[in-house]
Amino acid sequence: MIQPLYTLSICGKSHPWPFSTRAATSKTPRRGSVMVITLVCMAASLALAMAMLRNAGMTRRSLRTERDLRQVECLLAAAADLGQRRMAAGAPLDEVILLPAAELSGSARITLAPAAAPGGSLQIVVEYPLEGPLTIRRSRTIMPVAFSSGPVAPLSSATPVQESLP
Repeated sequence: MIQPLYTLSICGKSHPWPFSTRAATSKTPRRGSVMVITLVCMAASLALAMAMLRNAGMTRRSLRTERDLRQVECLLAAAADLGQRRMAAGAPLDEVILLPAAELSGSARITLAPAAAPGGSLQIVVEYPLEGPLTIRRSRTIMPVAFSSGPVAPLSSATPVQESLP
């Protein structure tokens, strides 16, 4: 048996030190309650950490989708401007423009085509990003505008934005 280096005296009784004195003075030993409390605390901490990670992933996905929606709207406005300029110049309007992923955060396809409506209107369709599980598609129909030698008129003649799922 190992002899303790120090002894602790409680109520006149001598107890070995640094060993616990609770078991010697208590009528009911703990029997693993500290271990159970520790495991419960670890489970609660793990649940909080998992909730934080899930929330961060959902926020990242939401921000990426919002960025893609803004990019589609910017591409649609630029394509409408290009379409109006081509209509004014009398250039052919049937064209598909592919933008590589190096210029954007994903590749895009812009389709300029004559609309089925009479009056020489132009149908513009923008699809972005082409890779990945979700592609956002926006379309707009613009009417011909009488041009002067000045800048392009604002896009007030455009139809409301329409969303179509792939």
